[in-house]
Amino acid sequence: MKSMKMLIPLLALVVFACKKKEYTGKVWFSAPADQAEVTSPVQFKMNVSGMEIKPAGKPEDGTGHFHILVNQEAMAAGEVIINDELHKHYGKGQTEDTLELKPGKYRITLQFADGAHVSYGPAWAHTISVTVKAK
Repeated sequence: MKSMKMLIPLLALVVFACKKKEYTGKVWFSAPADQAEVTSPVQFKMNVSGMEIKPAGKPEDGTGHFHILVNQEAMAAGEVIINDELHKHYGKGQTEDTLELKPGKYRITLQFADGAHVSYGPAWAHTISVTVKAK
């Protein structure tokens, strides 16, 4: 009985220590504005509050980098973001980029992820719509 009384606080400590820290904040585009009509190449300016921007590499608590998802929804927390023409990586810590987009309507999602490109989830994503006009 005495050993059980000691075991319960120890188990609670282990569970508490293993729980991943939750962060509050957000990501957003300061350009272009939602519903903007633009011409290509389109300049994107990416922002975050509540986390620190760090290049890809070993994941560190409270840090990460941006990804732009073209016509893709926010990624689930824990999901690895692939690198292809629809999933742009900014693993050097970039906060701006220009993308060549053909004329048409687009949903552009800004997604924050850790150093290993593992998504922090929809809470760390922001989606805008843009219309790319022909020149």
